Amino acid sequence: MSTAPSGNPADSYRRRAMLVEDDAFTRALLAEVITGAGFEVRECTSAREASRAFDEFDPDVLVVDIQLEQPPNGAQLAQALHARAPYLGIVVVSQYPSPEAARITSGLPPGAAFVHKGEVDSSKVVLRAIESVLSDDLAPVRQTASTEPGAIARCSANQVDLLRMIALGYSNERIAHERGTGVRAVEQLIHRTYARLGLPGDAGANARVLAVREYVAAFGMPTPET
Repeated sequence: MSTAPSGNPADSYRRRAMLVEDDAFTRALLAEVITGAGFEVRECTSAREASRAFDEFDPDVLVVDIQLEQPPNGAQLAQALHARAPYLGIVVVSQYPSPEAARITSGLPPGAAFVHKGEVDSSKVVLRAIESVLSDDLAPVRQTASTEPGAIARCSANQVDLLRMIALGYSNERIAHERGTGVRAVEQLIHRTYARLGLPGDAGANARVLAVREYVAAFGMPTPET
């Protein structure tokens, strides 16, 4: 049985959430949680799709994965949409254990919340993060990984980025080209990264294999865009 509208527009208003996630399982999980909380949800699989739909949908909050298969990444989308709509609440999710470990060159907009992907199956965590960016009275949620993701958690963002390129099979020369630096500088960074991971100095060529295992265990297999 339907209920007649009260005549008050506020009574029928539904807050809107734009969800940008290219993994179908994670997107479905998040959409179910957010819809269940009473939001109207617009699902997008890329930053470009979200940017095109943004003005028409006019969301209250953006929930976006940092690592998207197609560029731009989620952090870049968040910055661009924040510039267009400073009132927009922003929640970023990531497989990286913390914002510092994530490869975010553009940073996150002020007031953005962060949720590690290992926590998105908890509706309380996701909804608390959303409410934190929609309320002036709450500090943005920073939900990092609840378990230590191995030795890689000790690595800096530059070191994590280096490990990503090693996992992609890049040579030291290719890494130097990508980073705009010399091969010698790359070799020094690799040495420091292996030390941070606690790899033995006599591991030799096996060190590269062990380092890749650490990266994949924490973040999964990378693609050139992630």
